[in-house]
Amino acid sequence: MGDLGDFLKKRWGVVILLLGILAWASDIIGPGILILVASVAVLYFLFQAPLRCIALGRQGRCRNNAQGLLRGCWIREHKWQGLKALRGAGGKAQGPHAALMQDRQQMSATLGVAVGVISAIVACADFIFK
Repeated sequence: MGDLGDFLKKRWGVVILLLGILAWASDIIGPGILILVASVAVLYFLFQAPLRCIALGRQGRCRNNAQGLLRGCWIREHKWQGLKALRGAGGKAQGPHAALMQDRQQMSATLGVAVGVISAIVACADFIFK
């Protein structure tokens, strides 16, 4: 039980997003609840998901552990540099694509944000047009 508890403690946003989409697809919850679930999941990926820091240093991207796509690691100068990296200042090698596609963790968090946003848009369209 400890392994499952540790997994859920670290990755609760992924579980909520998947369960929300599955529940909405099987008509257990309505589109309003899916909008709420998708919003919470997007916030999880942006601010709390266990990832690597994407701040740009002298020797390339920082490899320390961080929380979320937008927040940096324990180094004070790296706090919120993920937001600056997404802005795209510094050319193609330092732009948002390089920051978000750095490794598998960043790609999965980026995919999680995209799925959450798309789910919220589809739920809004379902809520409006039904």
